[in-house]
Amino acid sequence: MTTPSLAKKSNSANGPRVYAWPPQPPHEFEVMSVTSAIGNGYPKPFLIPWAAKVAAECAVDDIDIIKAMIDKGDERAAIDHIKNARNRTMGEKADRGTIVHAALESYIAKKPIDDVALAAQLTEARVPRTMWKSTKGMIEGVLKFLKDEKPTILFSEKTIFSRTHGYAGTADLGAMCGIEKEPGGKKYPVIIDVKTGKSVYDDTAMQLVAYARGDFIGNNDGKELPLLKGKTIEHGIVVRAMASGTYEKAVFSLNDEVFELFLHCLAIAGGRQILTQSRRPS
Repeated sequence: MTTPSLAKKSNSANGPRVYAWPPQPPHEFEVMSVTSAIGNGYPKPFLIPWAAKVAAECAVDDIDIIKAMIDKGDERAAIDHIKNARNRTMGEKADRGTIVHAALESYIAKKPIDDVALAAQLTEARVPRTMWKSTKGMIEGVLKFLKDEKPTILFSEKTIFSRTHGYAGTADLGAMCGIEKEPGGKKYPVIIDVKTGKSVYDDTAMQLVAYARGDFIGNNDGKELPLLKGKTIEHGIVVRAMASGTYEKAVFSLNDEVFELFLHCLAIAGGRQILTQSRRPS
């Protein structure tokens, strides 16, 4: 997704993303982002074999580059090239995801981007040409979801704050949308999140429930707006955009148990910051 306008990095090295409210000083509070809380508080053991796989693929695919580095006597550069393969891969996919989200925003604003504009964005973001076709397919997948489901969009790319629990995050969409195939096409208040990864992961439910349980939407001008005009949000939808031009829709129940799990993650992530800050200089 696009970088949230109200977000910033914390002052500590390698610190989490944080949000300050109100946007202009003096700030009433500064809180950790929802994604940082989940990323630092919820274990992801699958990332270890994934990183090993990416490194191995880099060693095979870039063997000529790596050999040239070694022939020049720069083994450290060769090692770093392989070791950082996962960061390059994540960066490229993040750039692609940002462009997909930007295309969604443009469509909602009734200013859909054409192929020329898309190519310009891909070029500027230095997304590899091998990913251009899949990026266009993912954009088509998101738009297909909108055309199929016809959600009534209430807001897009808005930052939601919890003054009560101390967190904030930027949600893709708040909408009225059907969650299942029901007679009459009943719509429910939902938080919708667009993903461009290989799968829909269950821990995304924590991200959705955090947005759903927030206290208010924070505008860039410092105004606090009610979240979906006070509607109770009991469901979340993940739309996984696919390179084939279609999408996967996953519906999550945003219940108390899921929210409690998120709050545990928030506490653990905050605890890591406490431990880092507690270390005294040698």
